[in-house]
Amino acid sequence: MRDLNKLRSETPGCQHKMHLNNAGAALPSRRVIKAIQDYFDLENEIGGYEAMAEKAAETNDFYISLSKMLNCQPHNIAHATSATDAYSKALSSIIFQKDDIILTTDDDYVSNQIAFLVLEKRHGVKLIRAEKNSSGGVSVDSMANLIKKHQPKLVAVTHIPTNSGLIQDIEAIGHLCKKNNILYLVDACQSAGQMPLDVAKIKCDFLTATFRKFMRGPRGVGFLYVSDKVLEMNLEPIFPDLSAGVWTGKNEYHLEKTAKRFEVWERNYSLIMGATAAVNYASEVGLEDIQKRVKFSTSL
Repeated sequence: MRDLNKLRSETPGCQHKMHLNNAGAALPSRRVIKAIQDYFDLENEIGGYEAMAEKAAETNDFYISLSKMLNCQPHNIAHATSATDAYSKALSSIIFQKDDIILTTDDDYVSNQIAFLVLEKRHGVKLIRAEKNSSGGVSVDSMANLIKKHQPKLVAVTHIPTNSGLIQDIEAIGHLCKKNNILYLVDACQSAGQMPLDVAKIKCDFLTATFRKFMRGPRGVGFLYVSDKVLEMNLEPIFPDLSAGVWTGKNEYHLEKTAKRFEVWERNYSLIMGATAAVNYASEVGLEDIQKRVKFSTSL
């Protein structure tokens, strides 16, 4: 890992405090702050639309940088305003019928659990939670048995729940979902930026995260990974806008072919620039090294 004193010197907030709330909203690096401020200054000088056009190539790096970090392609990445926004769009694209099963855990985020209950109330889906293992995390064996018994429409797992210290075995669960051709949604809100994430190994269909936590990016921006399987299924969010498709006739539209079908047109481009800087910074430091340091710190 790069010299810790140098890393701290690159984070203005570290000059006058010890900040221990990365799980909520981490202190950004100077590079992230500058990327946001520079773009905002440009908007103030030439206008929002003009800045968007002038910086189109740089804002496109958002997709390229994230795809490298997640081991996928840029067309699999969609911008979101938060992890919850990304999660809701993913859920809304799945066409649930009465008595469809959502298989999840007892340790998903409250926002996710509320969304499941809304789907239960509106569409008559059934919510099943897998049992825990001896360590307190979700039992992969329980997941396997419930998948075999119920053939759920969706399996949804939070990688690292908010305050329990659990790290769920999302790769083993992904293998089960892949084997049984079941849609798989992973909430990586706490793991993104704290450890490597490889969607090819996880075998997920959706993965959501925010930038304000361990990614050390700005608040108000997140991302959604969408698998090629989902794109080939032509799944779409419940209310796509002109960024997600083209209105081709009075009563028809064509969807964007990439994960951008999950985006909306209006977004804060200064935050996107900051988020991209955060991804690049984490990648340069090295996710493997970051994970080692996190493990070292928690063992002290």
